[in-house]
Amino acid sequence: MKTGIPEVDRTIAAVAAAAAERHGAAAVARIAASTLSTFESPVWENERQRPTWVHTPGLTARPFWTREQCGRLTEMITAFEAGREAIAAEIQQLDTSRMGVPYDHLSVEPEKIRGWKNLFFFKDYQPDVELLARVPTIKAITDRFGPAQLDRFELFLSVLDPGTHIPPHFGGSNAKLTLHLPLAVPEGDTAIRVDTETRGWAGGDMLIFDDTFDHEAWNRTGQPRAVLLLKAYHPELTVEEVGVLEMYAPLSAKVYRELLKAKGRGQ
Repeated sequence: MKTGIPEVDRTIAAVAAAAAERHGAAAVARIAASTLSTFESPVWENERQRPTWVHTPGLTARPFWTREQCGRLTEMITAFEAGREAIAAEIQQLDTSRMGVPYDHLSVEPEKIRGWKNLFFFKDYQPDVELLARVPTIKAITDRFGPAQLDRFELFLSVLDPGTHIPPHFGGSNAKLTLHLPLAVPEGDTAIRVDTETRGWAGGDMLIFDDTFDHEAWNRTGQPRAVLLLKAYHPELTVEEVGVLEMYAPLSAKVYRELLKAKGRGQ
């Protein structure tokens, strides 16, 4: 796991040594064997799954996941589903004028996703304390679950304006799953395709998928589609491996943002 940037690679080695001390060498082994897709030549275990940021070996790959397949994540998923109506009501009271900037994405050009608008409760592992105070149900759930069940790299309200199409692309890391809690889903043609399967957002159930498969989403209705988007570490990672990834998280976020800025993105 190397970038070819001396300063960054020295930090990667230092974090690995510290992680081994804290979590044990076995917990570091699989993470250290990961490939940084942006900097190294990846060898895909599954040609249909191509993480753009980091590929961690030995993890089950499937486009869509069920709650029952998510192991220790299930309690967290159930908590968000149970709080869905309260979350939707709290979000309706927010000032959404801050949602004008599209999601910063390494593999999708900003001009192609102007209708994908977002309001972040967590970004780069940092909470928006003021905003979370206004959505107590989300705050209570995020306070309840630790990193082994809920990743805090990003958690946000994700809205697709009418007529918006997020083009096909691959997500960043197969060590994480993406989860959508449906909040406002208009009738009509609004859906997401992951690999070869297309699904909508049914009822109050969490939609769980691996965004490192080719995927796209669209809203061809006359009303906005809104979901709460969150991330969770792959359930086959051990708690100790999650601990190692959390130690790398600040460095990963820093390098990721620098790459975005080099591309003229990442405000």
